[in-house]
This record gives sequence, structure tokens and C-alpha cells, in this order.
Amino acid sequence: MFIEGKATGNPRRQPPFHIFQIEHRLESIQVISFGPHDYDGIQLPHDDAIVLMLRINGIRVKRILVDTGSSADVMYFDALKRMGLGKYPLQPMTTSLVGFTGDKLKPLGTIDLDVLFGDAPQTVISSVRFIVVDAPSAYNAILGRTSLNSIGAVASTPHLMIKFPTPQGVGIVRGEQQVAKECYRITMAPQIAHIERSRKSQEFVDSLGALTKEPPKTLLTEAMEDTEPVMLRDGQVTQLGTLLPAIDRTMVRECLIANKDIFANEDDMMPGISRAIAEHRIDTYEEARPVQQRKRKFGLERRKAVQDEVDRLFKAGAIREVEYPRWLANPVLVRKSNGKWRMCIDYTDLNKACPKKPFPLPSIDAMIDSTAGFKYLSFMDAYSGYNQIQMHPDDKEKTSFVTEEGLFCYRFMPFGLKNAGAEYQQKVNKVFKNELGGIIEAYIDDMVVKSCTGKEHVQHLNMIFQKMRDVGMRLNSKKSFFCLSSGKFLGYIVSERGIEVHPSKCRAIIDMEAPKTVKEVQELTGRIAALKRFIVRSGEVFQTIKKTKKFEWTSQCQEAFEQIKTYLSNPPIISRPTKGETLYLYVSASAVAVSAALIREEDGVQKPVYFVSKILRDAEERYSTVEKGAFAVLIAARKLRPYFQAHPIKVINDLPLKKALGNLDVSGRLLKWAVELSEFDISFLPKAAYKGQVLADFVVESTGRTEKRDQEALWHVHVDGAASERDQEALWHVDSRGRRSAKTCILRVQDTA
Repeated sequence: MFIEGKATGNPRRQPPFHIFQIEHRLESIQVISFGPHDYDGIQLPHDDAIVLMLRINGIRVKRILVDTGSSADVMYFDALKRMGLGKYPLQPMTTSLVGFTGDKLKPLGTIDLDVLFGDAPQTVISSVRFIVVDAPSAYNAILGRTSLNSIGAVASTPHLMIKFPTPQGVGIVRGEQQVAKECYRITMAPQIAHIERSRKSQEFVDSLGALTKEPPKTLLTEAMEDTEPVMLRDGQVTQLGTLLPAIDRTMVRECLIANKDIFANEDDMMPGISRAIAEHRIDTYEEARPVQQRKRKFGLERRKAVQDEVDRLFKAGAIREVEYPRWLANPVLVRKSNGKWRMCIDYTDLNKACPKKPFPLPSIDAMIDSTAGFKYLSFMDAYSGYNQIQMHPDDKEKTSFVTEEGLFCYRFMPFGLKNAGAEYQQKVNKVFKNELGGIIEAYIDDMVVKSCTGKEHVQHLNMIFQKMRDVGMRLNSKKSFFCLSSGKFLGYIVSERGIEVHPSKCRAIIDMEAPKTVKEVQELTGRIAALKRFIVRSGEVFQTIKKTKKFEWTSQCQEAFEQIKTYLSNPPIISRPTKGETLYLYVSASAVAVSAALIREEDGVQKPVYFVSKILRDAEERYSTVEKGAFAVLIAARKLRPYFQAHPIKVINDLPLKKALGNLDVSGRLLKWAVELSEFDISFLPKAAYKGQVLADFVVESTGRTEKRDQEALWHVHVDGAASERDQEALWHVDSRGRRSAKTCILRVQDTA
């Protein structure tokens, strides 16, 4: 025991206070140990370093080296730029970093960033002062003793993990062994000191999960891990993942090279899909009159872009000249993320004259659920997808457009037509009718092949490639990624672990400032709506932010805004239910919204599947507590109908919902809901222990949210004074102060006189 007293005072008077402090600290000490179970998932023997994935300032950052021999926490400048903090002012630093060889490196400065350690509920957020250096590295950051000691972390190299105390127990962050091996291989490779260091460094930083501020808006598939090039033919390269076993990657590489004819990078290599499979027709209403748009004028730069695109399409045989078209449209130029121009055609008038094709697009939620849970994923993009479908000869001239060079029409289906998406989806469904939902998922021209093993994956790829070859379909090698463990598909990150929200969507909300106009509020709510599947009780957030049409950003709005930012700094991982398993539905109700959380249980842990929320309107706000609970079940059943049809559902709630929905004598509203819910396999159970932090948050936020009635509210009774000889009739109009509700009834009073 060490007792420190004042230099001029008597330290003997201090011991009781210090003893109390020491005893208090001893009570809070948690035992941190490592056992055989901590070796799970680790390839033994090994001499790998601890390389982590952590969230820094809300961004998922990979390739973070744990170095207990370093007294400094280091962030590489390339990684900082990819996080969007490249222009952030750094605090000056005069001293240099000194390595074990004595080499000195002058840092750019320091920056304080919040680092989230662990998974809920055992998490710790620590403000780490990173020393920023501009140097090539296989890593994005290095955590030294300073940050580890600040959270009391204990690192175990044999177990490739760190453990640290939290108020909810011991937290754990596991290292990524395959990433550690790859970093070591790159670091030790002799050519890295001379060959494309800056390019390699940029590739590694791409694994941050943070995108540039203007990502390609049409890119629905994307690799979320490091890739290596596969040379198909001269000048044609596609990408292969690096995290899965080398033997499997070798088999996939050989498969890609053997099927290199499937990939097209030039339009003259694309034969077009057979007319027997698909041919696009443009049907117009009988009363529709053809419209010839007047030629629009373009500036010199845009005119040159139109001319270049027309020359390219004409050379490729995608367009031809036309003399007397009845329909005529103008080109429209849109600036791409790389600064170049994309030429589209303004088919507004033609689309108005066309009926909508009723062929439906597949459910995104269903496709995401079907893709998650597989270890091997290959993401493929069709090359100029729509342009692979040929136009019907009678309808080619309806696609005509005018430029400085003349009048042209398309031989293939162009972008911008009203039914182009439905036509392409119908074609894809026809080509892969026996494979869809099994080994492949396809949303228009974006596809993903999924498998459980490397051997199966090669077989599945060969099957899909042969199907494409038979119909003349081609892939874009630049936008296709093969043999990955995770990737972006339809805006989500899918992997064997489950479904995650894309970091760029979280970043878009976290980086937003408080709205200052109604338009900015609408932009915010639109971004939140895109993530509603991941957000607990999103309805109440919407209600707080959108409560008035007139712009008014109150303290409650700001509080809700900050809460949603904090929540999105570590969003939950959505789990994929297996066929026929029982799912659990937790419901809650407040004065302004009802919410539901669909949960599945795996190894004794409850994992979220879907969050649903609805704002209450008008009469719905006056439902009783039981009615609101039943209404929450109803809303969940309507919005999550595929889950309710495919799985038994157990509703967990303390309300007497079973009695309310099973009693034939209940009010008409409850009886109607009971009939609607009767088609599903629903049972009701009381609340039990909560086995997940996300679920615990859901329940905590649901507590104490029953509507408080204003005890001092005055009720006003209005009587019309009508009377009759037999009895008196009074028309009562009842309303409560501060509410727009009204109730009308007739009171009959028998005259006994």
C-alpha cells in the first residue's frame, strides 16, 4: 500500500481516506484470463501478430496492428484521408518517432479520435491520440501501450485477442488471423519497397469500409476486403479475394481463366443475348401521339462528349442512322463520379405513352437474407446490361435521338426506357430459372454466386458461366469480384456472419450537421428510412424530427439526432433465419409509435432479424395499451409477411395479448385484427431473460412510455337543449382541452314526474 501525503502536512491523518480508495478499486477489479476456448477459430501453430478491426470515429477500420512494444499510437495518413479526415487540422508535434533500428520519422502531427473496443454490451469507447505519419504500410494504424493501458487491455498473442474490463463484464476483441498473415506477407515481400508502394497502400486502406464522399451511385456490388488481380487476357483483369484459403483461391483463379470468354470489356466483343431468350418491345397507348423534341444546344465540352459516345456506339454496332423517325428525343449528360460525362437519352415523352410492364422486381430483403450466411461469395456485374438485349425491329426507331452528327436509333435496349428494368429482370429469371434462390441471386444486372465450400463454389461458377455462354450474356471484368468472404450487395454488406449496414450510409448521417431547412430535414429522414431495418424504434425518431410541417429544430430534435448518430456508430449485425426455425417477436408501444423486434436464437444468444416501427396517427394514438400491443403485432405481420408465413412466431410481451386476440367478445377492432393474424402460426409467451444487448436496448427504451394523461384537463359538455314530451334528449359534444378529438352521444333521461 502506498500512501501519499502533502509535503507540509501529516500523512498519518490521510490513511483512512486512501485505504477506502484502494478497497473501492479492488472491488471493481475484474479477473481477465485466457483459456483453451479462446483458441477457437485459430490455426495452430502460428506466429501471427494481433491485427484488429475496430470502429474509429464511427468508421470500421481494418488492419490495425497491436504492438505492445510501441509507446505511441500511430495512424497512417493514407488511412486518415480515406476516413474523410485528410483535411482535418492536426495538432503540431515537434519530436520524431524513433524505431528500434534508430531510424527517425517526422510525423505530420497528432489527432484525437474515438475508438470503440468490443461488441455490445461489453464495449469501451476511448479517446486515442494518434500520431499521424505519411509512410507506406500494410497497416492502417498501430495501437501501442498508451491506448491499451488506457482501457486496461491485456493482449495475448497466442490467442490473437485482447481482453479488457467493462461495467458489463470482460470485453473481447479477436484478431483477424488471415489478415495478419497477408499483412506480414506484403510487409516482408522484397518488391514492396520499390514497386507501387503508394498504390498498394491505397488498396489496403480501401478495406476501411469508408468510401469516398461521392461513390458511384450505380455500383450495387463491391468488394469489402482486399483483392488481387487475375489476368484474363491482355489488358483485361478481374479481381479475386485474398482472405479465403489459398487452395480455394487457386481453383477459382483457374476457373476464371478457363472461362475468360464470358468477360467483355469492349462493345465489339459483346454478341448480344439471343432473340429467343429476350427481345424488347415498346408498346404505346393507341391514343398516344408521337413527339419529336426540339434539338437542344450544348456547350463545347458536352458536345464533344456526345460526339465521342455516338462514335463509340456506332462503331460497336449499338446504334444506326435513321431518316424519318416519328419519335425523337434529346441526349442528356450527367457528370460521373470520376469527372467524365455519361450520356443518357430523355425518353420522358415516350415513357408517358407506354403502359407499365407488371413484371415485378424481386424483394431486396428476401435476396439479402438468402445471400447472407455463405462463406464463399462472388459478385458479378453484367457488361452494359440493358444493351445486351436486342430491340424488336419494329420498335427500333422509337428510340431515336438527335445530335449534331445526325439522327440515330438503338439496335439494343437503351437505358432510360420505362420497362427496361422489368424486361432485363424477366430475362435473368428465364436464364437462371433453376438456379435462382439456390446458388445465385440476381437483381437486374447485379448477381452474386454463393457457396459453402471452395469446391462447391467452383462448380457453381462453372454452371453459371455455361448458362451465360449459352445465351450470349457477358460480364464486366472491372466490376466483378470473385471468391470473397464478404461484399456489398444492393447497399448492404453480406457475409457468413450476417447482414451489416454499409459504413457509407452510417457515415452520411454521422457527418451531417443539424438541419437548417425543411429540405435538409427531409434529406435526413430519407437517410434514416434507408436504415430502418437496423434501427431500434425508428418510428419515435421520425415522429420527433417530423412532428411539424413548418421547420422548427428543437432541443428534442437535436437529442434524437445525436442518439441516432451514437447508435449508428456501432449498428447491429442482422442475422439470417434458417428454414423453419422459430422466431421471436418483441413488441412495445409508446404514446407516439409502436415498434417490434424480430429475433432469432442461436447457441443461446438472441440475434436481431428485423426492426419494425410505425408512427401512430389520429385515432391510433387513443388506442388502449393492449390495443397498441396488438397493433404492433399486426404491423409486424404486415411488413414482415414472408417471415410470418415461413416461420412459427412467438410473441414475447407482458400484455394479455393472447386473451385480447383470442376472445370472440372483444371489440370490433381487435376481432378484425385477430382474424387477419389467424393465418399465421403465432403464439404468445411472457417476457424472459434478454440475451442480447440490442434486444435489451429495445426493452429499456420501451419501459415507462405509456401515455400520461393530463389530470388537470377540463372536459366541456355542450347540450343542444332538445326535449320531447316522453323524455329529454341531449346531444352532447365532448372534447378535451388541447385535443382535436370529439365525441357525440345522446343522453335519454326518463321523466318520472
